[in-house]
Amino acid sequence: MTECAFNTVHVRAAAGRSTQLGQRLGQIAEAVRSAPGCLDYAVQRSQQDPDLWTVKGRWACAAQLLAHFELPALQGFIALTAEQLASRLHFDH
Repeated sequence: MTECAFNTVHVRAAAGRSTQLGQRLGQIAEAVRSAPGCLDYAVQRSQQDPDLWTVKGRWACAAQLLAHFELPALQGFIALTAEQLASRLHFDH
């Protein structure tokens, strides 16, 4: 049995931009789901804090997790702050 690898990104929406942020995160997730080794890539809005979003990825192995950081779609996370959709990003992997 192979060992899966996981990554998580917590994203806080800029004031008044949570809906647009969720749409953009959905677009990023859709693009990443087709990456080699991606088993799941999901976006979830916090029920307690509507400005907090969590993106979770599950990968077939650590090498494929690391490779996904080079995908063009991941540049979308950087653009979130430049476009003032997100005020904070926190990556766990």
